[in-house]
Amino acid sequence: MNMLLLCAGVAALALDLVHLTLGEREAHRPALASSWPAPAKALYSVLWHAATAVMALGGVALIVAAFRPEQALALAALPIALFLSFAGLFLLYGARRLGTLKTLPQWVAFSAISALALAGLAL
Repeated sequence: MNMLLLCAGVAALALDLVHLTLGEREAHRPALASSWPAPAKALYSVLWHAATAVMALGGVALIVAAFRPEQALALAALPIALFLSFAGLFLLYGARRLGTLKTLPQWVAFSAISALALAGLAL
């Protein structure tokens, strides 16, 4: 068993739970209560739940990779790429649109999960 991949997968699932609880309260519900047009709210919900699915499925893939060393790279490559792209987007939008990385700190979690998974693949 690869402990680093396992930890990365568990961390992704934990981040998904934070997304579903804290993020639902602080981001999703306020967006739905806003004066946005109905199609924009529907699109926001689709993207919200797509992010939920990506984190959950990525976490499961990393956990399975921890127990299947011969398939670890194939299982972990896509979640790592997706999580790194999420980190990059949070960094980019935080820096360019908000002028700070503090408002959208999710890049830290996605970077840490990716680093754990990459370290696990390097073993």
